[in-house]
Amino acid sequence: MELTLVSLVPPVTVTGPGPGPADDGRLLRLLWGAARPAERLEHISVRSGPHGVDLGLFTVATPGTTAAEAALAVCRRALAPPSPFHGWHLAAGPTGLARPGAIPPTTT
Repeated sequence: MELTLVSLVPPVTVTGPGPGPADDGRLLRLLWGAARPAERLEHISVRSGPHGVDLGLFTVATPGTTAAEAALAVCRRALAPPSPFHGWHLAAGPTGLARPGAIPPTTT
């Protein structure tokens, strides 16, 4: 079993940032529903905050597919239309978006 860290970033609208914190339970159900048996998803950790969602997906590598590829495939399907999270973006790696005080850097 291998951990893949992924962050989901909400869309930015014309008027500013998109929706606020995600519904963790809804997202968790959506991710489990998007998983295929061959991807061998074993556990999901969800932590949402004002700037996005940090995920930890535990999957098992299979012949021809790494654990990270399987985890990212689950996330992509969960974000595809007609998902309520359609428009959100994937950011692979530990971005810390959901941690309190973790504000994305801005340029001046």
